[in-house]
Amino acid sequence: MNNKTNAAIRILDILEAKNKYHNGENISEFLRSKLQTNKNTSEIIEVVYDFQAGEYISNFKKNPTESANYSRELAEILDHHITCHDTLLDIGCGELTTISLVLSTLNIKPKKLLAFDISWSRIFNGCDFAREMLSEDNYKRIIPFVSDIAEIPLKDNSIDITTSSFALYSSHGRLKELLNELFRITKVKILLFEPCYEIASSLGKKRMDELKYIRNIEETVKELGGTLVQRLILKNNANSLTPGACYVIHPPKNASSIENLTNQEKEIEFSIPGTNYQLKKIDNFYISLETGLCFPILKSIPILRNKSAILASALNV
Repeated sequence: MNNKTNAAIRILDILEAKNKYHNGENISEFLRSKLQTNKNTSEIIEVVYDFQAGEYISNFKKNPTESANYSRELAEILDHHITCHDTLLDIGCGELTTISLVLSTLNIKPKKLLAFDISWSRIFNGCDFAREMLSEDNYKRIIPFVSDIAEIPLKDNSIDITTSSFALYSSHGRLKELLNELFRITKVKILLFEPCYEIASSLGKKRMDELKYIRNIEETVKELGGTLVQRLILKNNANSLTPGACYVIHPPKNASSIENLTNQEKEIEFSIPGTNYQLKKIDNFYISLETGLCFPILKSIPILRNKSAILASALNV
């Protein structure tokens, strides 16, 4: 990959990409070519998702039955794995459409529901959707923030259950990196609702190859020391060319994860993304007292990405 990728994404012509998007062109392909990379980097995904902000809510309103059936299936599976004491993390939550419907359908509600996406615009729209769809009690369970799956702003083994809904699908070539991060922060179980390349038709595999979809989830979990407990084929799929499955995974066990299994009541604290350095909320930002790094809060939504950090050690008084 071009070692100038991160710098280039900051100066790419956003208007050109936006025009291509509105013309129906493949923006991921355009940006990969622009940055001379064969992967959908975090920066590429952020740009694409920001342009798409609002589409998931619009699609839900056009076809609420399809979304409800899919969410109900996810809730029925999650009900077998969640307790009322658990903290649930939804990665790549988009506009909170799926997780809001899942939360309203669950028989057993998690104590807290953390949800993040790489796009601030999607989270912002999603908070309005969740507020409209959920009871006040359920809405208060949600803690939304902006983050990157590759660098999650939570401490080791701080989350009981981590889940996804087609959040990893376009991360071909990065699956090992992302699973390692999920293993780091999860202490009990991971449920990934993702495309299953291995059961797709030949036409489906061709499409998934072109769009850089992930594959070999089972083998990658095993390679990283995790345990695939179960793979369930999903009945509700928006696209027959992209069959989905639920991968129920136990993360690798280590001394600290075993110790944390008995500490269910510990408060969740944000950290510098990808680390255990605690963040403290002051005014309208989070700060690491050890490093002086600060992270902004925009419209009540914390932006917890390392590229958004500001070094302001003078505030550390």
